[in-house]
Amino acid sequence: MPAQIKHLFVLMLENRSFDHMLGFMKADDYNIEGIDPQNLFYNEDRNERKVYVSNDARPTGDLKADPNHHFDDVTQQLYGIANPPPGQKPDMSGFVRNYAVKAGNDAAGANIMKCFRPETLPVLCTLGRQYAVCDHWFSSIPGPTLPNRLYAHCGTSRGRLDMAPEYYQSFYTVYEELAQHNVSSCIFWTDWSATLSFSGLMAHQNQFYVDYGLFNAICAGDEKDVPAYCFIEPRYNPADAPTGGVLPATDQHPDNDIRDGETLIRNVYTAIRQNDDLWHSSMLVIVYDEHGGIADHVAPVPVDSPDGLSSLDPAFNFTLSGVRVPAIVVSPYIKPGTISKVVYDHTSIIATALKLFTNTWPTDALYTRAQKAATLDSLLDLTLAPRDDWPNFAASAHTAVIPQIQAAAARQAPLSDLQHETVKHAISLNATLPKGLQVRQPDGVHEQAGQAGAFVKAVGDAAIAAHQGIKQGIKQ
Repeated sequence: MPAQIKHLFVLMLENRSFDHMLGFMKADDYNIEGIDPQNLFYNEDRNERKVYVSNDARPTGDLKADPNHHFDDVTQQLYGIANPPPGQKPDMSGFVRNYAVKAGNDAAGANIMKCFRPETLPVLCTLGRQYAVCDHWFSSIPGPTLPNRLYAHCGTSRGRLDMAPEYYQSFYTVYEELAQHNVSSCIFWTDWSATLSFSGLMAHQNQFYVDYGLFNAICAGDEKDVPAYCFIEPRYNPADAPTGGVLPATDQHPDNDIRDGETLIRNVYTAIRQNDDLWHSSMLVIVYDEHGGIADHVAPVPVDSPDGLSSLDPAFNFTLSGVRVPAIVVSPYIKPGTISKVVYDHTSIIATALKLFTNTWPTDALYTRAQKAATLDSLLDLTLAPRDDWPNFAASAHTAVIPQIQAAAARQAPLSDLQHETVKHAISLNATLPKGLQVRQPDGVHEQAGQAGAFVKAVGDAAIAAHQGIKQGIKQ
């Protein structure tokens, strides 16, 4: 009898393009759509000098100014100009000039073309080689983090391209749809999840949120107790460790240290892999929400509008994908070296979950794009004996661990654009909580990443406590 996938895990990281992370894996024996050394991709800077893609990206320090990735900036990155005429095709020519403006000079602007060598990302690249790389996975819209994550959770952003906090309250999610079919699901979170703003999800009778600190123990337990669909959030902000020192952000958002995200990826994989019963019934997807303003040479592709809604200002009809992002699929039923050329976007996550765990797929319950999206089960051969080999994760070519002094400095650093938006969401959510659970907003919450992280985590804890109180009939 063929095996059955009973668990789908999704780890969604932050703001890196495909070429930036995986492009230099391309080789004669590994023909991904990556960087061609015989025909290097380039942009021109503001003085019309060619800036070629390179393989000398550092784990931190190249992108100290958070690259722009809102819709207007992405438009310039795609077309080389701010207002392309109708019908113009993206040529991916504007990354350097766009980043030079943000970074303040042309030399720093060139950093947006830097990519990683495979040996500097041993976890991500080893898992890619050992299982499957999807080299045509595109973010869902040419815009920022939160609208793109909406497509992974809800299948649409309802005609919006921005990240306004009041907007994220009334979306219907894949978690609620799965619950309609008595399928369990869970969001493992550390310090924040944008889904905490979804009023429908928070008010649902099931409890969808579990501290990521319990992930390893849950995976080590009875396979039947692990939810069918698990979405894993990284740590978005540096935080004080209970035992002293600093816990670094693990989301890989620029300019967070890429090695800390590598550690998270390895830990997630190992937690699943340690339990044979769980491993033999699971699929893990490692993907990034959007490109974060970082260069990629493959143009976005036409996609279905999820719901026919359009943005008027800026004008956009949601029939063009965002920029390509890294995506790796791991399962004991995937042959080593698998390369998928299929076009995916974040609604493929929804489609895969519904196809695996319900009998209603394809369904328009989460809109047209998810209904038509390619699903990831095509990468599996469930007639194979499960692979129980362990990958050999070599040490990174960079030093393995950042010093605590550097982590402490990151805690005191100014906020990235994402961290600012997260604080805004937390403030908005905090105002909706019962008075007795509202969190005091500290002075300087928009100034230091550590303070921001502590605040948003406290708001998240308070929101879940309020949700539990509603479930238990507690008046607050």
